[in-house]
Formats: sequence, C-alpha cells, structure tokens
Amino acid sequence: MKVTDDTAEFVSNVASRAEAPTLSDVQPTRDDIFEMLSNERRRCVLYYLQRQPSPAGMRSVVEYVAAWQNDKPIEAVTSRERTRVYSALHQTHLPKLASVGLIEYDTDRNEIRLRDDAEYARLYLEYDPGNDIDWSSLYLGFSALGAAFAGAYTAGFPPFGTVGPGALVWGLVGLFAVSAAAHAVHNRRNRQALDDLFEVER
Repeated sequence: MKVTDDTAEFVSNVASRAEAPTLSDVQPTRDDIFEMLSNERRRCVLYYLQRQPSPAGMRSVVEYVAAWQNDKPIEAVTSRERTRVYSALHQTHLPKLASVGLIEYDTDRNEIRLRDDAEYARLYLEYDPGNDIDWSSLYLGFSALGAAFAGAYTAGFPPFGTVGPGALVWGLVGLFAVSAAAHAVHNRRNRQALDDLFEVER
C-alpha cells in the first residue's frame, strides 16, 4: 500500500471550505510546477488526466487515484477508500492544481479538464534525473566533430582527401540519425517508467 502525507495540506484547506476556481488565467511558473509535483496524489491526477479524454469525471479520477494509492484494481476499491481520496482531492489537491492554471475544476458538473499549460508538467513528470543524458552537449559535440571533419576534408588532410564528399555527408547524417534514434528510445523509456509507477489494473 502506498502512503501519502497530505495531512497538513488537508487540515489547512478544510477550514476555508473554499471551492476551486473553474478557470485560472495565470500561467504556472517553474516553482509552481515543482510544488504541484511534490505530492504523489497530484502527480497521479495529472498522469491520469493526460491519458484520458477531456474532461474527466470526478468519480473516475477519484477511483483511479484510490486504486493506485491502495495498490489494487479499480473494481476492488472500497467506498471508504473512495471517500478518503475524494475529500483530499476536492479540498486540497484539485484547488491547488486549478490555482496555478494546470487544470479547470468544474465543481458544478464534477468535471476536470487539463489546460494547455499542463504540458509543462508532463515534461517534468517524465524527467528522470537518474536516467538523464545531456543531449544538448552530445549534439554540440557531434556538430563540432562534423565541422572538424569538414575542415579536414577541405584542407585535404589524409585520409579525408581520399574520401568523396558524398561519403562524408552520409557519414555525418548517419551519426545524427543514430543519436536521434537513441534520444527517442531514451524518451520512450522515461514514459514507460512513468507508466510503471502510476498504471492501475483495470
């Protein structure tokens, strides 16, 4: 069973009993996104919403988060578990996500809709520092290598003087193609790691 520590946030928000705004005109800052993603339930909500048709019903969001938190299929979630998650989402987490412009929370229709700015949160969700590669430095290094090869070919340094321009061009294209493919595989693995963390048995 996964355990989250929402007590302080929940208690501080129960006193106000304020309903979440249905629309926020603010754009989330980097600090806002870090704060929103610092809580596991909010990360799970964003993960679920990013993979569902918009808008999503409150009940489906609650059931998904409860199933994930209790490590069980959605059909096995109890009424008590749903109620506990609903209270935390309605009183704390959804208002917070709406206040920074990541979602729209319609309390009248009990619907939640991702806003376009949630794309920034997705990038941070899929980022894994332990599996990170400095791709900008890698591509910069390849560019410098390509410039060195082109300079050596122009000056006629061996063995570049005996290599045709077509072979040089295709060699550089192949180098960048391989690195781009590796980048795509790396991103796919990061997304798969996120799925492994938040996926729930149906």
